[in-house]
Amino acid sequence: MAEIPEIRPGDLVKVYTKIVEGDKERLAPFQGVVIKIRGRDIARTFTVRKVSAGIGIERIFPVHSPMIAKIEVKKKGKVRRAKLTYLRQRHGKRMKIKEAASEIGIQRAMISEEAPVEAAPEEATAPSETEGKTGEGTPGPEAVEKV
Repeated sequence: MAEIPEIRPGDLVKVYTKIVEGDKERLAPFQGVVIKIRGRDIARTFTVRKVSAGIGIERIFPVHSPMIAKIEVKKKGKVRRAKLTYLRQRHGKRMKIKEAASEIGIQRAMISEEAPVEAAPEEATAPSETEGKTGEGTPGPEAVEKV
Protein backbone atom coordinates (compact mmCIF):
# COMPACT_ATOMS: atom_id res chain seq x y z
CA MET A 1 0.00 0.00 0.00
CA ALA A 2 1.25 3.49 -0.85
CA GLU A 3 1.99 6.33 1.52
CA ILE A 4 -1.05 8.60 1.47
CA PRO A 5 -0.29 12.32 1.14
CA GLU A 6 -2.75 14.97 2.30
CA ILE A 7 -5.09 15.50 -0.62
CA ARG A 8 -7.92 18.01 -0.80
CA PRO A 9 -10.48 18.99 -3.43
CA GLY A 10 -8.88 21.18 -6.09
CA ASP A 11 -5.48 19.47 -5.93
CA LEU A 12 -3.87 18.25 -9.13
CA VAL A 13 -2.81 14.68 -8.40
CA LYS A 14 -1.15 11.85 -10.27
CA VAL A 15 -2.34 8.43 -9.14
CA TYR A 16 -0.29 5.38 -10.12
CA THR A 17 -2.40 2.22 -10.21
CA LYS A 18 -1.09 -1.32 -10.53
CA ILE A 19 -2.32 -3.19 -13.58
CA VAL A 20 -1.73 -6.92 -13.90
CA GLU A 21 -1.50 -8.27 -17.47
CA GLY A 22 -0.92 -11.99 -17.40
CA ASP A 23 2.16 -12.51 -15.28
CA LYS A 24 3.43 -8.92 -15.72
CA GLU A 25 2.59 -5.96 -13.55
CA ARG A 26 2.86 -2.32 -14.66
CA LEU A 27 1.94 1.10 -13.31
CA ALA A 28 -0.61 3.25 -15.13
CA PRO A 29 -0.67 6.94 -14.17
CA PHE A 30 -3.93 8.89 -14.05
CA GLN A 31 -3.48 12.66 -13.61
CA GLY A 32 -6.34 15.01 -12.88
CA VAL A 33 -8.08 17.28 -10.40
CA VAL A 34 -9.62 15.94 -7.18
CA ILE A 35 -13.25 16.99 -7.41
CA LYS A 36 -14.56 15.29 -4.27
CA ILE A 37 -13.60 13.22 -1.26
CA ARG A 38 -16.13 11.13 0.59
CA GLY A 39 -16.24 8.61 3.40
CA ARG A 40 -13.88 8.29 6.31
CA ASP A 41 -11.28 5.95 7.70
CA ILE A 42 -10.98 2.76 5.65
CA ALA A 43 -13.98 3.55 3.41
CA ARG A 44 -12.58 6.88 2.18
CA THR A 45 -12.60 7.47 -1.58
CA PHE A 46 -11.64 10.38 -3.82
CA THR A 47 -12.77 11.23 -7.33
CA VAL A 48 -10.25 12.47 -9.89
CA ARG A 49 -11.34 14.17 -13.12
CA LYS A 50 -9.32 14.78 -16.26
CA VAL A 51 -10.18 15.82 -19.80
CA SER A 52 -8.67 13.64 -22.52
CA ALA A 53 -9.30 14.39 -26.21
CA GLY A 54 -12.17 16.70 -25.24
CA ILE A 55 -13.95 14.04 -23.19
CA GLY A 56 -14.15 14.25 -19.39
CA ILE A 57 -13.03 11.13 -17.55
CA GLU A 58 -13.60 10.56 -13.85
CA ARG A 59 -12.24 7.75 -11.72
CA ILE A 60 -13.08 6.96 -8.14
CA PHE A 61 -10.14 5.65 -6.13
CA PRO A 62 -10.39 4.03 -2.70
CA VAL A 63 -7.67 5.71 -0.63
CA HIS A 64 -6.56 2.50 1.07
CA SER A 65 -6.64 0.29 -2.02
CA PRO A 66 -3.69 -2.08 -2.49
CA MET A 67 -3.95 -1.39 -6.25
CA ILE A 68 -2.70 2.18 -5.76
CA ALA A 69 1.09 2.19 -5.97
CA LYS A 70 1.56 5.87 -5.14
CA ILE A 71 -0.15 9.26 -5.16
CA GLU A 72 1.73 12.42 -6.12
CA VAL A 73 0.32 15.89 -5.43
CA LYS A 74 1.48 18.05 -8.35
CA LYS A 75 -0.26 21.31 -7.34
CA LYS A 76 -2.29 22.46 -4.38
CA GLY A 77 -5.51 24.11 -5.49
CA LYS A 78 -7.23 27.03 -3.79
CA VAL A 79 -10.98 26.36 -3.76
CA ARG A 80 -13.88 27.33 -1.52
CA ARG A 81 -16.02 24.22 -1.94
CA ALA A 82 -15.79 20.65 -0.70
CA LYS A 83 -17.35 19.19 -3.84
CA LEU A 84 -16.27 20.58 -7.21
CA THR A 85 -18.90 18.87 -9.34
CA TYR A 86 -19.61 22.19 -11.08
CA LEU A 87 -16.36 21.62 -13.03
CA ARG A 88 -18.24 19.04 -15.12
CA GLN A 89 -20.09 21.85 -16.92
CA ARG A 90 -16.95 23.96 -17.43
CA HIS A 91 -14.60 23.76 -20.39
CA GLY A 92 -11.18 25.17 -21.24
CA LYS A 93 -9.89 28.14 -19.28
CA ARG A 94 -12.99 28.35 -17.05
CA MET A 95 -12.10 24.93 -15.64
CA LYS A 96 -8.78 26.22 -14.29
CA ILE A 97 -8.24 26.30 -10.52
CA LYS A 98 -6.06 28.88 -8.77
CA GLU A 99 -2.94 27.52 -7.16
CA ALA A 100 -2.64 27.83 -3.39
CA ALA A 101 0.34 29.68 -1.94
CA SER A 102 3.17 27.22 -1.64
CA GLU A 103 5.30 26.95 1.47
CA ILE A 104 8.34 28.09 -0.53
CA GLY A 105 6.53 31.26 -1.59
CA ILE A 106 5.43 31.90 1.99
CA GLN A 107 9.00 31.49 3.26
CA ARG A 108 10.32 33.91 0.62
CA ALA A 109 7.71 36.47 1.62
CA MET A 110 8.65 36.11 5.29
CA ILE A 111 12.35 36.56 4.52
CA SER A 112 11.72 39.70 2.48
CA GLU A 113 9.62 41.17 5.32
CA GLU A 114 12.36 40.49 7.87
CA ALA A 115 15.08 42.20 5.82
CA PRO A 116 16.04 45.55 7.38
CA VAL A 117 14.95 48.55 5.39
CA GLU A 118 17.46 51.39 5.31
CA ALA A 119 15.96 54.77 6.11
CA ALA A 120 16.52 57.53 3.58
CA PRO A 121 18.83 60.27 4.92
CA GLU A 122 16.92 63.34 5.96
CA GLU A 123 17.58 66.32 3.77
CA ALA A 124 18.64 69.58 5.35
CA THR A 125 15.84 72.05 5.12
CA ALA A 126 16.85 75.36 3.62
CA PRO A 127 14.93 78.50 4.53
CA SER A 128 12.46 79.29 1.81
CA GLU A 129 10.17 82.10 0.92
CA THR A 130 7.16 80.18 2.22
CA GLU A 131 8.25 80.41 5.85
CA GLY A 132 5.61 81.90 8.00
CA LYS A 133 2.86 80.32 5.96
CA THR A 134 0.99 77.21 6.97
CA GLY A 135 1.12 75.50 3.61
CA GLU A 136 -2.55 75.89 2.83
CA GLY A 137 -1.93 79.18 1.03
CA THR A 138 -3.17 81.25 3.97
CA PRO A 139 -0.71 83.33 5.92
CA GLY A 140 0.23 82.23 9.41
CA PRO A 141 0.15 84.44 12.50
CA GLU A 142 3.68 85.76 11.83
CA ALA A 143 2.84 87.01 8.35
CA VAL A 144 -0.23 89.05 9.37
CA GLU A 145 0.59 92.73 9.80
CA LYS A 146 -0.85 94.58 12.72
CA VAL A 147 -2.12 98.09 12.09
